[in-house]
Amino acid sequence: MNRVFGALLLLSVACTGKYIRPTTTETVEATPDRVARGTCLVNSVMFCGGCHTPRVDGSWLGGERADAYLSGGALFDDPDMGFRLTTPNITSDKETGIGAWTDDQIMRAIRDGIHRDQDRLLLPPMPFYMYNSLSDEDVRAVVAYLRSVPPMKNAVVRVAELPFMLKMAVKMGAVHHKPVRDVKSPPATDHTAYGHYLARIGACADCHSMTRTGPDEEDNLVGGSTVALGERAYGKVWARNLTPDPETGLGKYSAEQIKQALRSGKRLDGKPMCPPMSMLIPHLSTWTDEDLDALIGFLKSVPAVKRKIPDPQLTEAARKVVGI
Repeated sequence: MNRVFGALLLLSVACTGKYIRPTTTETVEATPDRVARGTCLVNSVMFCGGCHTPRVDGSWLGGERADAYLSGGALFDDPDMGFRLTTPNITSDKETGIGAWTDDQIMRAIRDGIHRDQDRLLLPPMPFYMYNSLSDEDVRAVVAYLRSVPPMKNAVVRVAELPFMLKMAVKMGAVHHKPVRDVKSPPATDHTAYGHYLARIGACADCHSMTRTGPDEEDNLVGGSTVALGERAYGKVWARNLTPDPETGLGKYSAEQIKQALRSGKRLDGKPMCPPMSMLIPHLSTWTDEDLDALIGFLKSVPAVKRKIPDPQLTEAARKVVGI
C-alpha cells in the first residue's frame, strides 16, 4: 500500500486479475490445537472483534456487544479521509455470514483481500496487506476457530463509500498484493523476527507506521502516524512513536513498563489511552507474556526515529469516556 497514489500513475493499464488466485478444495481439520491457536489469534493478537463485533449503541465509544459477537455492522466513518464502510458478518451463518464459504475462500479473503465473489476486492481497513505475513498454519487456525463460532443472522447493509483516488487504487489492484503461498512464521524463540511477525498480524505496524499513502514500513516503521486516524465518534488521534527514541518514543521505558501499559490501558506517562487504542485493550491485554515479550523485543530492535506526535483532538464525548 506504500505510496499508493503516486503508483497509480504507473498502473494505468493494470488489472486486478493477477491478484486473484482460483480457490482450492483444501479443507481445514479443526484439531484442538488449531482451534486453541485460532482462539488466541482471533480474540487477542488480531482482535477481529474490534472491528467485526458491533458496538453498544452503534458508537465506537461503546463496548463490543457480547450478544452479537463477530456479526458485523460496525461503521467506519472518517470524514477527513472521505470514506464510510461497514464491517461484514464473519460468523458461521450461511445466509448472512461466511458459513457458505469454503475454507480456502476464507483463507484467501484474509490474506489476499479477495471476496468470495471474485469480482470484488476487499477494502481497507481490512488489513489484508498486513495479513499477507500470516503463516499457512496460522491462517488455518483462524479458519478452524471461526468455524466454531455460533452462527448469528445479521444481514449487514453494505456501505462502501470511498474517495475517488482510493476507489481507483482498489479497482486497479494498487492496494492489493499477489496471492500468498507457502508462508511460515518465524520461530517464537527469535524475539525480533517473531515480534515483527506479531506486529504485522496484530496491525501494530499498520496504524503506527501510517502515512498519507498508507503504512510505510520502509521509512516509518512504527515511527508514529504522520496523519490523524480520525473517526467521527472520537475525533482525531495520531498513533504514537513506538521506536526506541528516548525523547519521542519508547526508549526511556523498560520492557516491563511497556508490558504493563498494554495490560492496563494506561499510557507510559500515566494518562489513559485514547481511541482507537483504548478500544483494543480488552484484546491486547490478553496477549500471552511470551507474545508480549517478543513484540517488545522487536520494538526495542527497530531504528530510533525522532518524531514528536501531536496530542489527540478528542470529541467531548470521547474525553468523558476516556476520562481526561
